[in-house]
Amino acid sequence: MALLAPVFLPWLKRLSPWALSLLALYVLSLLLPAGFAPEPLALPLALGRAIYAMGLVGAGVALAQGRRPGQALAPLGVGFLLLYASSFLASYWAYGDKASEVRLSHPFHSPVGLGFIGALGVLLALYVRYPWPLRLLLGLMGGAVLLLSGSRGGMLALLLGGAGGLLHRGRGVWVLGLMGLLLFAAASLDTPVAERFFQLHLSGREGLWLRAYEVFQAHPWTGVGPYVLGDYLKGTLFGECIFFPLLEARGLTCPDWLRPWGGLWTFAHNHLLQALGESGLPGALGLLLLVGGFLAGAWGEGLLFSLLLAFIGMGVTDNPFSVPSPFRGEIFFLLGGMALARGVSLSRALALAGGVALVWALPFLYLATRPAPPPPALL
Repeated sequence: MALLAPVFLPWLKRLSPWALSLLALYVLSLLLPAGFAPEPLALPLALGRAIYAMGLVGAGVALAQGRRPGQALAPLGVGFLLLYASSFLASYWAYGDKASEVRLSHPFHSPVGLGFIGALGVLLALYVRYPWPLRLLLGLMGGAVLLLSGSRGGMLALLLGGAGGLLHRGRGVWVLGLMGLLLFAAASLDTPVAERFFQLHLSGREGLWLRAYEVFQAHPWTGVGPYVLGDYLKGTLFGECIFFPLLEARGLTCPDWLRPWGGLWTFAHNHLLQALGESGLPGALGLLLLVGGFLAGAWGEGLLFSLLLAFIGMGVTDNPFSVPSPFRGEIFFLLGGMALARGVSLSRALALAGGVALVWALPFLYLATRPAPPPPALL
């Protein structure tokens, strides 16, 4: 996909002038701060991200030609089913009979990300007109993956996606009803994984949020560059280099030659803080305008709007559309291209961008209201 993405850049010419303006602002918000960032690789890395992301948007525009969103996205459900099945097999391979006692995992997806993909599968099952056996299987397996992964971020994504469906007389009521059933099932299970859905701790994310904000404070207008922020976050929550939990359960750890690159997959676990740390205020503004434009284009189309809102909900506590990724982040930009192909209202894009900013700013509220750490004890 990374090699093919630039092939779809010419498809961007089919977009409206307003949509092209939003894309241009996003690209500039990556490149201009990177030109003045302290890290020497910031500019070429920003250029690579811009080309890749815009190519994915172009691919989304191509997908939207002559197809309804449900038709264009239908093959995604089959891919999700394969992923769900492989996660069950991989978890049993890694944990054996104890697989039911730990969070569902996958070799290339964390439990958090896996639960999010489960939520996306539930949304697809409710919106896309699959044959009823496939629809039922996708919904059940997606819900099971979300439940067994213990992903609270995935549940938040399902909540926001369902709420989005209510705005357009979509399947939001069904989504929220299914979410209630999943939470009821979690309450009925006496396992540590199920109990996670009713716990309020942040699993150490507050440390990453605070460190990312400190990096932003030091470089408010430029950030430190795309893909470079992880070097400043390493060691805050995890070690210098981590693998996916399932691989580590099998004794596979980072080899010495890979450790210097461990920051490439260390994130702030919040898209606003990630953008502020990587590209400063201009980068955060460009990202918010881009996401607002995607939502404005999807306005009135229940499937696209719900899926995009699910990504935004997950973006409060994770980075679901950082690219490149094991295909999860790429879906967001494909959806965005499909949305922009429907046309964009600038005023609506600005309003929705403001709403996204408020949602993603929740960590700031948490950090502002948390008690100050105790002073160091004198020995």
